[in-house]
Amino acid sequence: MSGPAGNPAVARRLFPARALAALFCVTLVTGCGRSGDGPASTAPAPVGSTTRYDWYMEARTPAGQTTIVQTGDGRVTDRSFVHWNNREYTLNSELQLDDEGFVTSQRISGTGPFGAAIDETFRYANGVATWQTAGASGSAQTDEMAFYLPNESLALGSFGALVRLAATRLDNEVPLFPQGSARVEKLTEVEVPASGTPQILSLYAVSGPGFTPSYAWFSGDMQLAAIDSDGYLGMIPEGWRPETLATLSAVQSAEQARYVERMSAQLSERIDGALIFDNVNVVDVETGSLLANHFVRIAAGKIDAVSPRPIEDPGATRIDGTGRFLIPGLWDMHGHFGLSDGVLNIAGGITSVRDIGGVHEKVMDLTAKIDAGVVIGPHTYRAGFIDKAGPYASGWAAESLDEALERVDFFADNGYLQIKLYSSVEPGWVRPIAERAHSHGMRLSGHIPAFMSAEQAVRAGYDEIQHINMVFLNFLAGDREDTRKQLRFTLYGDEAGNLDLGSREVRAFIELLKENDVVVDATAAIFETQLTHTRGEPDPTFAAVIDHLPPSVARPMHSPDMEMGEMAEAWRRSSVKQAAMLKALYDAGVQLVAGSDHLPAFTLHRELEVYAEAGIPAAAVLRIATLDSARVIGVADRTGSIAAGKDSDLVLLDRNPLEDIAAVRGASLVVKGNTLYRPDRLFRAVGVKPFVQSVNVTGAEDRQEPL
Repeated sequence: MSGPAGNPAVARRLFPARALAALFCVTLVTGCGRSGDGPASTAPAPVGSTTRYDWYMEARTPAGQTTIVQTGDGRVTDRSFVHWNNREYTLNSELQLDDEGFVTSQRISGTGPFGAAIDETFRYANGVATWQTAGASGSAQTDEMAFYLPNESLALGSFGALVRLAATRLDNEVPLFPQGSARVEKLTEVEVPASGTPQILSLYAVSGPGFTPSYAWFSGDMQLAAIDSDGYLGMIPEGWRPETLATLSAVQSAEQARYVERMSAQLSERIDGALIFDNVNVVDVETGSLLANHFVRIAAGKIDAVSPRPIEDPGATRIDGTGRFLIPGLWDMHGHFGLSDGVLNIAGGITSVRDIGGVHEKVMDLTAKIDAGVVIGPHTYRAGFIDKAGPYASGWAAESLDEALERVDFFADNGYLQIKLYSSVEPGWVRPIAERAHSHGMRLSGHIPAFMSAEQAVRAGYDEIQHINMVFLNFLAGDREDTRKQLRFTLYGDEAGNLDLGSREVRAFIELLKENDVVVDATAAIFETQLTHTRGEPDPTFAAVIDHLPPSVARPMHSPDMEMGEMAEAWRRSSVKQAAMLKALYDAGVQLVAGSDHLPAFTLHRELEVYAEAGIPAAAVLRIATLDSARVIGVADRTGSIAAGKDSDLVLLDRNPLEDIAAVRGASLVVKGNTLYRPDRLFRAVGVKPFVQSVNVTGAEDRQEPL
């Protein structure tokens, strides 16, 4: 559903699911003045300033504009239009600040990336704060002023005002409405060329509202100068060269890495010597059975014994597994990850992630840091992204087939396992790209290109289809419709419920998938949300965990991204048919894999529930998320199940996942190689209320805190 970058629900309105995770509460920034001689600790908004910005995708493709006007009397207005991957986000914000810099009123309107209307207001008067969004409302009576943090990540006037206000306070911290606080810290400076004159920009981090700090660049007079979102989307003042974003992105990534490295050092516990799980229920994902009251010994990052009898080893660290369940580490086969995602993934029991088309430099840097053990994160596997340049292109886009084939070679040379194609690729390019990828031993997957059917893509060489809607569009759109547009979502909602899964056409297509060993990466949870999320109710993907999430992450989850209108009943029927298709694919022996394409860990957990609710047995769902995924990647000989000789990627659960797949949310310990993690500590570190308390580890220092 998202583009080749994407981060969480926190920021899902502005950037693709993975790209904005690091940005939501700090993509909100105010106007930019030209920089002065250096950073200032406090600076009022310039009088009568109008600043225009340009947005770019991957520091080269134009992606929109923002204009911010500050009148000098505390009034700030901003107008933005950002477009990427056929999403169009239009937003108007009118903000009034008091003499101290707190918000007294704000009105935000516009249209979200998937067409949902935006209508958000805030007002503070006579000690009463009230706020209203399209999905929820609230109020607070207090004499203690706080700064209102809006839902909308493109309300750029708000965040600059927040940063400037925090910079005037002794502790650099500001309380927030509806709740929480934000702390601002200047991290570093860098000189960049800007309109022919070198300027000094300062990088600021904002902590508190989200999982981890968000980052933005400011000029010397404390006005917004640039935003970088993991190298995917970025904003700089009009007239600046887009290459400047690449420079700033590299510096920002280094600073972000330092933060994550410090966190990782505090939350990782190296296993010295052997570690033994005593009397634990081992889940055999290959057979779907339970090995009750077993003993598992690991050493040097490997499982070296799985036994029904106690294992004697006086020097070993021991874990009492009585009444608990040991499973292999989970896989997310559709990740768009960044540095800060690793903590959430590991806390959620996800020890392996396939990045499905991130920015190359960012992905390689992150992989190196994880492999070196300097940051917390899962094992990473890479899929390279290719689209064709044009008005609907996303991410890296080729101008010609020859350029696309050269990119396949580039990915092969850099250790990528597969290629992911996107919606603007010419149908005629698919077969030669498939042949080039296969010649390197790589697989080919992706969206089905516009004006091409899924059947045609499979016959041209596809090994895998991303997204369940693409399976349905084989029949609803075929090679007739322009699925680069949001039609690929709206047509799916309108018509999928009418498809006869028992028809000869559908049965023949499913058989084609089976005969060609085509994998389906359904990302069904995000489409369930699209098809069923109603205004004012929590996002179905996160309804079970929303009370555990930071307020600024949870609050936007009550506003749907798409407006169903009079088609609501048709979309509900399409959700039911989506579940039936998942079961039909499973029954026919088509290999499914589970992926998030959204907020790490929590989306994957819901994806597994969606499979189980479709009628797939819990044991099979767990196998899909472990051993089957390892087989698709080609590493099942060393991971994916609990057996002697395999890597020690293990998750200890409080409940039996073979009875209820939702048990995967309750990890009480995670082991990845020779490192042990306590999920409750990891969750607390990123502002998430833990789900269970981590277990005691005999022979290792117990640093638990009560929940």
